[in-house]
Amino acid sequence: MARLSIEDCATQRSPGRMLRRLEQDVKTLLERRFAAEDVTVTQWIALKVVRDAAVSNPGELARELNITSGATTRLIDTLEERGLMARDRSAGDRRLVGLKVTDGGDALVQTLAPIVVAGWNELVADFSDTEVEQFSAMLARLLVVAERMLGKESAVFAGEAIS
Repeated sequence: MARLSIEDCATQRSPGRMLRRLEQDVKTLLERRFAAEDVTVTQWIALKVVRDAAVSNPGELARELNITSGATTRLIDTLEERGLMARDRSAGDRRLVGLKVTDGGDALVQTLAPIVVAGWNELVADFSDTEVEQFSAMLARLLVVAERMLGKESAVFAGEAIS
């Protein structure tokens, strides 16, 4: 049964457009807050998802961030040069490269996490606690369905929708 009509997907109300613009706007807002920290939002996300074991290698990181393998290599190189992340080559097969966050990278994630949380809290300030929970739950469900449709195993777990 169709839930949306062509009119519901008109430019001003298109769910895809709103999600894309929301992602762009949130990233821009966080970049402004990170300006004094000498780190980009993309670098912070890379550190966080590796630290939290959501991704474990460069290929997974590229898919998580939706960037090319070349851009991922440059990102990892930068984080490595800054002592925030390290490549972890497999002893059994040197072609296999894992990623790990250093103590310095972990400290940076912990330092910047309150900035991210404060930004999200400011963004949802006009919503009730129930609305925020419902929004997070709906996003998590949408992601599970989209990943299932793409044949991916979902990495979304209950209670982890906002990160």
